Amino acid sequence: MMKNDRLLFFNGEILTLTETMPQADWLLVADGRIAAVGRGSEWERYQADAASVDLAGRTMIPGLVDSHVHLMETALNEVGINLGACCSTDEVIACIRKNQGRHAWGKLIHCVGLEEVKLKEKRMPTRFELDTVITDRMLWISSVEYHVSVVNTLGLRWLDLPFNLEGIQRNEAGIPTGVLTGRANFFARKKLLGLTTDQTREKGVGQVLNRAIEKGVTTINAMEGGFLFHDQDALYVLRSLEKMPIDVAFFYQTTDVAKVVALGLDKIGGCIFVDGSFGAHTAALDYPYSDRGESMGTLFFHFEEIRDFVSESMKHNLTVTLHAIGTRAIRLVLEAYREGRRLHPHSTSILRIEHFELPNQDLIEQAVLLKVILSMQPAYEYFWGGSGGMYEERLGEQRRCRTNPLKTLWKQGCIIAGGSDSDVTPIDPLLGIHAAVNHPTESERLAPLEALAMFTLNGAKAIGQQGEKGTLEVGHLADLCILEENPLRVHPEKIKDIQVTATIKKGKILFDRGIQLNSEPLKSPQGNLKVKLGG
Repeated sequence: MMKNDRLLFFNGEILTLTETMPQADWLLVADGRIAAVGRGSEWERYQADAASVDLAGRTMIPGLVDSHVHLMETALNEVGINLGACCSTDEVIACIRKNQGRHAWGKLIHCVGLEEVKLKEKRMPTRFELDTVITDRMLWISSVEYHVSVVNTLGLRWLDLPFNLEGIQRNEAGIPTGVLTGRANFFARKKLLGLTTDQTREKGVGQVLNRAIEKGVTTINAMEGGFLFHDQDALYVLRSLEKMPIDVAFFYQTTDVAKVVALGLDKIGGCIFVDGSFGAHTAALDYPYSDRGESMGTLFFHFEEIRDFVSESMKHNLTVTLHAIGTRAIRLVLEAYREGRRLHPHSTSILRIEHFELPNQDLIEQAVLLKVILSMQPAYEYFWGGSGGMYEERLGEQRRCRTNPLKTLWKQGCIIAGGSDSDVTPIDPLLGIHAAVNHPTESERLAPLEALAMFTLNGAKAIGQQGEKGTLEVGHLADLCILEENPLRVHPEKIKDIQVTATIKKGKILFDRGIQLNSEPLKSPQGNLKVKLGG
């Protein structure tokens, strides 16, 4: 084997995430895998046959795993108008007016990231307000969590929604305002996303993957297609998997098990919406929302539908996961999983729940008993938790202290995999680790090592790849992330500020900020990677 096929990393803090050797001093890569790892000066025996990298006290961790990414939606949002900074309807209108010429998809202008709770009006803009800026093209605003759409009058006419479709907001005169939730939002998104071309998809996806790599990510779980998205997005990602520079665990967001089996896939589900979101008042609760009368959210499926879907998935040994945020939705999914376990006791299916934001103690115990992996997004607490946040506004003080109960789940034996739900929050595992360690509810804060495990070892477990990645041990893929500082040692409030120095996938350097290889700057083959999927 040529010297350049072997990389020897030494003089650093190597966090292996293993029980036998939690921390090492050096690590040898050969042929894309970890060939040796150890303590002390034993690394010197390999120095003559490997290109050596002096970590200079930096910290190496396993390549990071983002367990919940909407890759194509994130890519499409790259080419949309981002309204995330807007705090009033006037600011929304001004932002659209300023950017309308640069972010049009032909006859459609797509705007993303709007948060109702940040607007001083405490409501979404109406089509009448949008018509003051755009009348000759369709204008579509998607809320930050995708559960609310707003269209201008031209867009509403083009959608041609069934009159009695649930989720069409109307004013006091019974006239549609252009604000769509629930099933109306599903319908609208499906039709509007159908206008997307592969050229538009490709334009954004390279930027997304580059940013993920710069954040130390070597594996993502891509949740594609389905109710809020489009099957053409799923098929585009499926066709592009071999071109991806990092590993993409593909989840087809469909309840059509036969389709997934015919495609030869081993995973199904993702954001199959058993309920909605807190922001849209559609997450299914046991008790009413604090800021909306008697509303307790929405279940979008009957139990029999979810039970049959889960049973058929487990019959084919598929990894299966469903979106469940509120207590009623979580309860329904767990009941379906329990029935699936009874009907298919020998199934090798991995069972997951996406989000699991507001469980009660009974539901936590059921999740442990059924060995359900919880795919959660701690950065939600960074953006919407704490006093005065969206959780408190929607749920009240008592319930907001129970959202995303990470420490409670960890202590009771749950396996929690960390994700971003990008583009809801950024692909940035260090931010997720930071959020888990600094949870607004002090009793729910994870230790830094526990939070790191969410985005490494547990991320691998959530896709059945713990024998290949998630820890740094001999035989595993050389998926590595080098950090400027040790997340176990820095002040907890500084974790999100740690810089990624290098990202290495199967022994290949995809990104670096100038670490040293045999006294020369260590560079990836293309320099700082720029991904292009076309060609």
